[in-house]
Amino acid sequence: MLAGLAAFAFWFVLFAVVFSGLQESHSQHLLSTQLRAELAQEIAPFGGRIGPGTPIARIDAGSIGLNAVVVEGTSSADLAKGPGHLPDTPLPGQAGNSEIYGRSTMFGGPFGSVHDLPKGSIITVTTEQGVFNFRVIDVRGPGDPLPSAAQIGKTSLTLVTSAGSGWTTDWTDDHVIYADATLVTGTVQPAPSGRPTSVPAIDKPLAGDTGELVPLVLWLQLLVVASAGVAFAYTKWSAWQVWVVGLPVLLAVLWATTSAAMLLLPNLA
Repeated sequence: MLAGLAAFAFWFVLFAVVFSGLQESHSQHLLSTQLRAELAQEIAPFGGRIGPGTPIARIDAGSIGLNAVVVEGTSSADLAKGPGHLPDTPLPGQAGNSEIYGRSTMFGGPFGSVHDLPKGSIITVTTEQGVFNFRVIDVRGPGDPLPSAAQIGKTSLTLVTSAGSGWTTDWTDDHVIYADATLVTGTVQPAPSGRPTSVPAIDKPLAGDTGELVPLVLWLQLLVVASAGVAFAYTKWSAWQVWVVGLPVLLAVLWATTSAAMLLLPNLA
């Protein structure tokens, strides 16, 4: 039993650090293809209610090697695909302050270097309404002063992620950090009507998606059934047959189970 628990813990860490990044990379590839086609056809969404997980923009910050597709929504499930736009804020380039969340460690950690953004560096965001360049004002943490209205201007962008402190800083996150930037290139766009005025709790910083509890229980049950099936097959088949048939099934179910479990963790981690 102890050996089994140790093996599962090792798999969980391995998935969080390595395999979740592969999953995010696959999602980004599909989202990039979709967004590129929609921008070319001028049909990418930029107003009204946009479905969670829908690609809406591309963000690029060369100073930290960030280049990713931004989806609508900031729940754990949304941020497993890449950076996510907080739905009750304007889209980048529209009047007001737009907020984009991103993970710092798991699922590729696209915002893992946001805390290293130098003052004055440029963040470029491309949406259906155009290309917008934002100049970084500062990176702040808990207790740090907010930028002034004069610094922010009419249109601004805030990148939101998490960070750790103390001796666990590299692998545990316990607070939120913000990178504020103001628009320097691009025409300010009006914010269309019909946008959400609030977001559910699962879209807030460091929130987990409790809606994944039911899928997780179902996947765990399926994992138990699959494991029992492989054990029974071992009594009837030769070892190589069990490995060839059973191992892919177990890995697929284990992958889905772990992925669902990851979504219960804080969305910015």
